[in-house]
Amino acid sequence: MKKLCFALVLSLLFNISHGQKNTSFVDSIRITHHIPELAYAVVSADSILEIQTLGYQRIDSKYKAKISDKFRLGSMTKTVTSYIAAVLVKEGKIKWDTNFFDLYPELKAKSNPATYNFTLQDFITFRANINTWSYGNENPTQKEIKGNNQQQRYEFISWFLKQNPVTETQPIFWSNPSYVAAGLMLEKASGKNYETLVKELGKNLNIDFDFGQPNFKNQNEPWGHDED
Repeated sequence: MKKLCFALVLSLLFNISHGQKNTSFVDSIRITHHIPELAYAVVSADSILEIQTLGYQRIDSKYKAKISDKFRLGSMTKTVTSYIAAVLVKEGKIKWDTNFFDLYPELKAKSNPATYNFTLQDFITFRANINTWSYGNENPTQKEIKGNNQQQRYEFISWFLKQNPVTETQPIFWSNPSYVAAGLMLEKASGKNYETLVKELGKNLNIDFDFGQPNFKNQNEPWGHDED
């Protein structure tokens, strides 16, 4: 019994020491690259082995990082959308080879013919040769994209599928609009809006997903950065 207790104490001390080394190493990266706040975790398949937040919630402030801080992780949407797609495919509500215009036939006539064969799998795997787009782009303008979130997604893709596609041969076409299109397909296939699909997934996985920029809702949350 004494040997077992001694082994457990040694293991605990080793884990504490190892965790402190991780924290020091990660914080050195944060300081070197002038990052206000940084969070990291060490995980296994079924548990969180270590988790820390370091630094300050915004630059030149004294608001210390908290474990409950919410970060805006834009590209996480792609992971979540892919997961939802896999769930709906498994449930038989949509197929990987479902064509976009089979679900939105009213958009086909005004879309570029080069987009006619795009499928859910094409969008999810970045095989649809449509152009990239980010929030720094000037077009389409806010006047062109109106309505609630779901309507804006619809209007955005309606506009985007009219544009000329990428003509260069590439193995992958990194394009944010591909995931907007995929999200629209999942909405139509499920009969639910994207926000509801994400919240349902979060409930099943015990993850508190949210939308938008956290500091817009609460200025004490970590502040994001500009595209530059």
